[in-house]
Formats: sequence, structure tokens, C-alpha cells
Amino acid sequence: MRFLVVEDDKQIKTQTIDDCLASLGCASDWATNQQEANEFLDSCEYDLILLDLEIPSRPGGSDSPDYGVNLLKQIRAKARVPVVLMTAQHQQCVELIGELHELGIDGSIAKPFSTTGRTLLYVIRQALRKSRRRPLLPVPLPIVQPMRPFAGGVLAVYATRFELCDETIAELGERSHSWCILNLLKDKNSQGHFVCLSSGQLASRLHPNMSQGTAVQAVRTIRNRIATVMRNRLSYICEKEDVIANGGVGYHLRDWITIECRDDFPEELFFDLQNT
Repeated sequence: MRFLVVEDDKQIKTQTIDDCLASLGCASDWATNQQEANEFLDSCEYDLILLDLEIPSRPGGSDSPDYGVNLLKQIRAKARVPVVLMTAQHQQCVELIGELHELGIDGSIAKPFSTTGRTLLYVIRQALRKSRRRPLLPVPLPIVQPMRPFAGGVLAVYATRFELCDETIAELGERSHSWCILNLLKDKNSQGHFVCLSSGQLASRLHPNMSQGTAVQAVRTIRNRIATVMRNRLSYICEKEDVIANGGVGYHLRDWITIECRDDFPEELFFDLQNT
């Protein structure tokens, strides 16, 4: 099983939640805010989500129960995955419980967690059992577009985002390095071909202290994001090498990708970001 943990308190995550998930033998991803959680949800499927109600909407932002409510709405729009709500015993959180139950939570627990009786482990097991018992309701079959092989398209460059086939695949300021990777690979050399960067070259340009392994993982993240967006929004079958190829010589964009700059793109923006 794989869980998504949405919790901005590192101490609670590492000292309590991780012990519980290790006991269950579960893998997990960790998001500290609403934006990161949505990025994970776009690229992975989960068996259960542990959702702290009072979270920031973005990295570095202030936390609010409203952002946890909005995230739950977004989760319900994407999938019917069991959600266990974690709340501090604040009056504003308590007042929202009724609305949250209407949106569909499968369990809730107050923080700090009890060490006996109704523990976090107990609530997770109850939520999983409830999810397995949930009857399959008949729903209208959606109109499914036939899947088509991806055969290239326009990669549009805006000041703060990249769009492929008019769908956003990376935004400036996200926790991942996706925007920076696309910014590095969008240029062409003197022969008119897209630049080609090894994992070591990519790592050094993303950050002076980045390892090659981290750079490889960052490329894997943006490839997965592209494949998910192309599949879910445009019904394209997009393989991992269809946009960012390697072939053993380094990472580069495929020739069937066309670059279009649609904003006044501030080149200094990337260098400022790289040196922060």
C-alpha cells in the first residue's frame, strides 16, 4: 500500500506518523502544503490519504483550515480514495467537521494523537475497512475519448509556466525542479538541435550541490507529470522518452517538440532562482 501524508509539522510526521506507517509496512509520500499534495495526486495513486486540516496553501505560506477543506474538495474531484483527517483541537477546526463529513472523510483523529485506545493506527485500519465495505454504486459511464499515441506538439514558454499542447506541465516556484529542467532543455545549439545535458551537467546547473541521482529523479518526476497530464486531459499515450529523451547521450527534448515563447521571458529569472 502507498499513503500520501499531508502534514506541515515535521516533528509529528517523523516521530509519530512514520512509526505508524512503518508498522503497517506502507510506503508513503509527504506533502507539507496544498500545492505539493496536488502535485503528488497528479502523478500517483494512493490507498489512503492522511490529511492535516490546518495546512499552508503553498510553500512558505501561512496555514489555515480553509486550505485543508479546499484540498479535500480537490481530492474528491480526482478520486474516491479513503481520507483520514487530522485536526488540532481548535474551535475553527471543530466547526468545519460537519462540512468535511459531507465532503466525505473516512475517519478523523485529534492531535496530539492518543497512545492508547483510539490511536492513529486504529483509525487508519478502521478507514481501510470502511473503504473495502463501501458498495459499488452504479454511475453513468463517461464518454471516453480513444487513446492516441503522442506525436509531438508545441511547448509554450511563459514567464512562470510551461504548457505542452496548451496544458500546464510545470510552474515556477513549485517544489520540484520541473520548471528549471524545461528551461535548461528548451534552447538549441549552433546546429539547430536541442541542447543535450548529461545527468551530471543537469545537476550542476540546477544547483551547485545537487547529486546526479537527484537530477535523475527530478527528470523522472517531470516525465511522470507530463505523461499524466497528456493521458488524463488529452487522451494521449505519452511514453517517458516522448518529450524528454536520453538515449545514453544525455537529456534533450525530442525534435517533434516545437518551442514557442508567448511572454516576454525574463532570462535572469532562472539565474536568480538557481542562485537562491
